[in-house]
Amino acid sequence: MGEGQGSGPSYSLVLSLGGTVRGWSKQSLPADRGRRGVVAAGRLCASMRTVRVAPPSHLEVEIGTFCNRRCPWCPNGWSERGQRHDRMPERIWRALLRDLRATRFEGTFAFHNYNEPLADPSLLGRVRQARRAMPHARLSIFTNGDLLDRPMLDRLVRAGVDEMRVTLYPPARRAFEPPDATVIARLLRRLRIGRKGLQVDKERRIERRLRVGRALLVIKVPRIESYCDRAGSVALAQLASRRRRRAGCLYPYLSAAIDFRGNLKLCCHVYETSRPEDRPYVVGNVGETPFSELWASARLDRLRARLARADFRGLPACARCTHRMRPWMIREAKRRRQG
Repeated sequence: MGEGQGSGPSYSLVLSLGGTVRGWSKQSLPADRGRRGVVAAGRLCASMRTVRVAPPSHLEVEIGTFCNRRCPWCPNGWSERGQRHDRMPERIWRALLRDLRATRFEGTFAFHNYNEPLADPSLLGRVRQARRAMPHARLSIFTNGDLLDRPMLDRLVRAGVDEMRVTLYPPARRAFEPPDATVIARLLRRLRIGRKGLQVDKERRIERRLRVGRALLVIKVPRIESYCDRAGSVALAQLASRRRRRAGCLYPYLSAAIDFRGNLKLCCHVYETSRPEDRPYVVGNVGETPFSELWASARLDRLRARLARADFRGLPACARCTHRMRPWMIREAKRRRQG
């Protein structure tokens, strides 16, 4: 339950007596936030052999590394990693899907982290596999739109995509100018979409939403000044912070990110996981340990608690991270905190 709430649903990872994952369950926990409520909740979990943790509402999986752009507000603009064509091994991909099927994952599943999904030749096949494994999940594609045309859009929707999120980035030389909303109309013409949809001017972006068949199409023109420095991986002066972070972070209660190696990262802002200095930010590998077990692990629970109270010792990337959670994200993360 989140802070300030009464009784309500609590998710737990249900294990068999042998420790095998059976799925996520909901229980209604006592409304009493005092000692009696905590003790009763503890007895409930002990009797069910559960770990009291809500599944992530958002899971992004980096199916490959390649991106056709090198934007200076992205870590790929400061590294050669995004120019490589490394792909998530099939063994790891299938192990992840087996676990998500077994635990009946129903959140948002996205096919990206620092890659351009539409540049990956395996995308359509993996969308179909993900749809079969997670019939009730929300499958989402985040793309820069460069490779998107109407036939590709239609194929993705038929394969099972529920949501297409297209971010139309500005040229690097105009990164910090006001967003140009006319690029939305140009994309709609390219996609042969006549309906205009609802367009709104928000604090961080201009956005238009409309339906394409069964899928939601969200087109965004961002305000780059609202971006963060990706925990120090972006060396763009306008996004850097010279102050040590003082605010706690609840992000690992809300979302999960897995890179192409299968490493579950502390959060999506972690860029590299292969160097010795990256180890504190890696929870484990989903090819070796099921994702649901890593998500409910004591190690990640300890890290969540430390980040929530702004204890960044041994986590220098977190200590200098400039990401600010939006109010709705904070509310959702608090709701998902279990105690």
